Amino acid sequence: MSDILPAWTAITDWLAVHAPASHATLRPGAAVAEVRSTEDELGLSLPADLATLLMVCDGTVDASAHDRDPDEYDPGLFLAQHHLLPLEEIAHVRGRGGNTDPFWGAWIPFAVTDYSLPPWGGLAIDVEGRLATFNQDGGEPPSTPLTSPGYGSLSEFLDTVAEALTQGTGPLMAEATPGFHRGALVWGPLPGEGAPWTSAHQ
Repeated sequence: MSDILPAWTAITDWLAVHAPASHATLRPGAAVAEVRSTEDELGLSLPADLATLLMVCDGTVDASAHDRDPDEYDPGLFLAQHHLLPLEEIAHVRGRGGNTDPFWGAWIPFAVTDYSLPPWGGLAIDVEGRLATFNQDGGEPPSTPLTSPGYGSLSEFLDTVAEALTQGTGPLMAEATPGFHRGALVWGPLPGEGAPWTSAHQ
Protein backbone atom coordinates (compact mmCIF):
# COMPACT_ATOMS: atom_id res chain seq x y z
CA MET A 1 0.00 0.00 0.00
CA SER A 2 1.31 3.44 -0.92
CA ASP A 3 2.37 5.75 1.90
CA ILE A 4 1.91 8.99 -0.05
CA LEU A 5 -1.74 9.60 0.78
CA PRO A 6 -1.32 11.08 4.29
CA ALA A 7 1.04 13.77 2.94
CA TRP A 8 -1.16 14.48 -0.08
CA THR A 9 -4.22 14.75 2.15
CA ALA A 10 -2.35 17.16 4.44
CA ILE A 11 -1.40 19.30 1.41
CA THR A 12 -4.88 19.41 -0.10
CA ASP A 13 -6.62 19.95 3.23
CA TRP A 14 -4.29 22.90 3.88
CA LEU A 15 -5.03 24.32 0.43
CA ALA A 16 -8.77 24.01 0.96
CA VAL A 17 -8.57 26.15 4.10
CA HIS A 18 -5.80 28.61 3.27
CA ALA A 19 -5.49 28.78 -0.55
CA PRO A 20 -8.85 28.02 -2.18
CA ALA A 21 -7.73 29.29 -5.59
CA SER A 22 -5.01 26.64 -5.64
CA HIS A 23 -7.32 23.97 -4.29
CA ALA A 24 -9.73 24.73 -7.16
CA THR A 25 -7.09 23.65 -9.71
CA LEU A 26 -7.16 20.03 -8.47
CA ARG A 27 -8.73 17.61 -10.93
CA PRO A 28 -10.73 14.51 -9.94
CA GLY A 29 -8.82 11.25 -9.74
CA ALA A 30 -8.27 9.08 -12.81
CA ALA A 31 -9.94 5.70 -13.16
CA VAL A 32 -7.83 2.54 -13.03
CA ALA A 33 -8.67 1.93 -16.70
CA GLU A 34 -7.30 5.38 -17.61
CA VAL A 35 -4.04 4.65 -15.80
CA ARG A 36 -3.70 1.31 -17.60
CA SER A 37 -4.47 2.93 -20.96
CA THR A 38 -1.73 5.54 -20.41
CA GLU A 39 0.72 2.82 -19.41
CA ASP A 40 -0.07 1.03 -22.66
CA GLU A 41 0.60 4.26 -24.58
CA LEU A 42 3.89 4.83 -22.78
CA GLY A 43 4.98 1.22 -23.03
CA LEU A 44 5.85 0.99 -19.33
CA SER A 45 4.15 0.81 -15.97
CA LEU A 46 3.79 3.87 -13.78
CA PRO A 47 5.48 3.63 -10.37
CA ALA A 48 2.96 2.58 -7.73
CA ASP A 49 3.14 5.88 -5.81
CA LEU A 50 2.53 7.97 -8.94
CA ALA A 51 -0.36 5.76 -10.05
CA THR A 52 -1.90 6.03 -6.59
CA LEU A 53 -1.55 9.81 -6.60
CA LEU A 54 -3.10 10.19 -10.05
CA MET A 55 -6.05 8.01 -9.06
CA VAL A 56 -6.70 10.48 -6.24
CA CYS A 57 -5.95 13.61 -8.28
CA ASP A 58 -5.39 13.47 -12.03
CA GLY A 59 -3.16 16.54 -12.09
CA THR A 60 -4.11 20.19 -12.04
CA VAL A 61 -6.15 22.36 -14.36
CA ASP A 62 -4.18 24.45 -16.84
CA ALA A 63 -4.85 27.80 -15.19
CA SER A 64 -3.17 29.67 -18.04
CA ALA A 65 -6.54 29.40 -19.80
CA HIS A 66 -8.31 31.24 -17.01
CA ASP A 67 -9.16 34.93 -17.16
CA ARG A 68 -6.70 36.27 -14.60
CA ASP A 69 -5.04 39.62 -14.04
CA PRO A 70 -1.59 39.85 -15.67
CA ASP A 71 0.16 40.09 -12.30
CA GLU A 72 -1.64 37.11 -10.79
CA TYR A 73 0.53 34.08 -10.25
CA ASP A 74 -0.61 30.67 -11.45
CA PRO A 75 -2.53 29.01 -8.59
CA GLY A 76 -1.71 25.54 -9.90
CA LEU A 77 1.98 25.90 -9.03
CA PHE A 78 1.42 24.93 -5.41
CA LEU A 79 3.57 21.79 -5.54
CA ALA A 80 6.82 23.62 -4.71
CA GLN A 81 6.47 25.71 -7.90
CA HIS A 82 5.32 22.75 -10.02
CA HIS A 83 2.09 21.64 -11.65
CA LEU A 84 1.08 18.03 -11.15
CA LEU A 85 0.49 16.75 -14.69
CA PRO A 86 -2.66 14.85 -15.66
CA LEU A 87 -2.21 11.48 -17.35
CA GLU A 88 -2.93 13.01 -20.75
CA GLU A 89 -0.18 15.60 -20.31
CA ILE A 90 2.32 13.04 -19.00
CA ALA A 91 1.88 11.16 -22.26
CA HIS A 92 2.09 14.42 -24.23
CA VAL A 93 5.33 15.62 -22.60
CA ARG A 94 7.05 12.24 -22.75
CA GLY A 95 5.76 11.16 -26.15
CA ARG A 96 3.46 8.34 -27.11
CA GLY A 97 2.81 5.75 -29.79
CA GLY A 98 6.46 4.99 -30.44
CA ASN A 99 7.42 8.68 -30.53
CA THR A 100 8.95 8.82 -27.07
CA ASP A 101 12.03 11.05 -27.00
CA PRO A 102 15.12 8.95 -26.13
CA PHE A 103 15.85 11.72 -23.62
CA TRP A 104 13.49 9.95 -21.21
CA GLY A 105 14.63 6.36 -21.07
CA ALA A 106 12.87 4.85 -18.05
CA TRP A 107 11.92 8.28 -16.63
CA ILE A 108 8.38 9.65 -16.53
CA PRO A 109 7.74 13.41 -16.24
CA PHE A 110 4.96 14.06 -13.74
CA ALA A 111 5.28 17.75 -12.79
CA VAL A 112 6.31 20.86 -14.74
CA THR A 113 7.15 24.44 -13.86
CA ASP A 114 5.15 25.89 -16.77
CA TYR A 115 2.09 24.32 -18.34
CA SER A 116 1.93 26.57 -21.37
CA LEU A 117 4.85 25.99 -23.75
CA PRO A 118 7.75 23.60 -24.28
CA PRO A 119 10.60 23.11 -23.64
CA TRP A 120 9.51 21.85 -20.28
CA GLY A 121 11.37 21.57 -17.01
CA GLY A 122 10.20 19.88 -13.86
CA LEU A 123 10.21 16.63 -11.92
CA ALA A 124 10.42 13.07 -13.21
CA ILE A 125 10.16 9.65 -11.61
CA ASP A 126 11.66 6.41 -12.89
CA VAL A 127 10.14 2.94 -12.91
CA GLU A 128 11.87 2.19 -9.60
CA GLY A 129 10.29 5.23 -7.95
CA ARG A 130 13.37 7.48 -7.79
CA LEU A 131 12.84 11.22 -8.22
CA ALA A 132 14.88 13.64 -10.33
CA THR A 133 14.68 17.04 -12.02
CA PHE A 134 14.76 17.59 -15.77
CA ASN A 135 15.16 20.53 -18.12
CA GLN A 136 14.67 20.32 -21.88
CA ASP A 137 15.85 23.87 -22.55
CA GLY A 138 18.83 24.56 -24.79
CA GLY A 139 18.19 22.44 -27.87
CA GLU A 140 19.05 18.75 -27.93
CA PRO A 141 18.75 17.11 -24.54
CA PRO A 142 21.97 15.74 -23.06
CA SER A 143 22.45 11.99 -22.84
CA THR A 144 22.12 12.15 -19.03
CA PRO A 145 19.43 14.79 -18.59
CA LEU A 146 18.31 14.19 -15.03
CA THR A 147 19.73 15.26 -11.71
CA SER A 148 18.55 14.50 -8.20
CA PRO A 149 16.42 17.20 -6.55
CA GLY A 150 17.40 15.96 -3.08
CA TYR A 151 14.40 13.69 -2.56
CA GLY A 152 14.75 9.97 -2.88
CA SER A 153 11.12 9.33 -3.71
CA LEU A 154 7.75 10.91 -4.45
CA SER A 155 6.73 10.13 -0.88
CA GLU A 156 9.69 12.09 0.53
CA PHE A 157 8.94 15.03 -1.75
CA LEU A 158 5.29 15.23 -0.73
CA ASP A 159 6.30 14.93 2.92
CA THR A 160 8.56 17.98 2.60
CA VAL A 161 5.82 20.01 0.88
CA ALA A 162 3.34 19.07 3.58
CA GLU A 163 5.83 19.98 6.31
CA ALA A 164 6.53 23.39 4.77
CA LEU A 165 2.83 24.17 4.44
CA THR A 166 1.52 22.89 7.74
CA GLN A 167 4.49 23.59 10.02
CA GLY A 168 6.69 26.13 8.25
CA THR A 169 9.73 23.90 8.67
CA GLY A 170 11.86 21.54 6.59
CA PRO A 171 14.27 21.72 3.64
CA LEU A 172 11.92 23.57 1.29
CA MET A 173 11.90 26.56 3.62
CA ALA A 174 15.55 27.17 2.75
CA GLU A 175 14.59 27.66 -0.91
CA ALA A 176 11.28 29.52 -0.75
CA THR A 177 8.51 30.39 1.68
CA PRO A 178 4.88 29.40 1.17
CA GLY A 179 2.59 32.41 1.09
CA PHE A 180 -0.61 33.81 -0.33
CA HIS A 181 -1.36 35.88 -3.41
CA ARG A 182 -5.03 36.50 -4.23
CA GLY A 183 -6.25 33.29 -2.67
CA ALA A 184 -3.51 31.12 -4.17
CA LEU A 185 -0.48 29.46 -2.64
CA VAL A 186 2.60 31.14 -4.09
CA TRP A 187 6.14 30.30 -3.06
CA GLY A 188 7.95 33.56 -2.39
CA PRO A 189 8.68 36.13 -1.30
CA LEU A 190 7.77 37.82 -4.55
CA PRO A 191 10.32 40.27 -5.95
CA GLY A 192 9.85 44.02 -5.63
CA GLU A 193 8.60 46.24 -2.89
CA GLY A 194 4.91 46.22 -2.13
CA ALA A 195 4.24 42.89 -3.85
CA PRO A 196 0.81 41.59 -2.77
CA TRP A 197 2.16 38.48 -1.08
CA THR A 198 1.81 37.38 2.53
CA SER A 199 3.86 34.65 4.17
CA ALA A 200 1.92 31.67 5.46
CA HIS A 201 4.21 31.50 8.49
CA GLN A 202 5.11 34.74 10.23
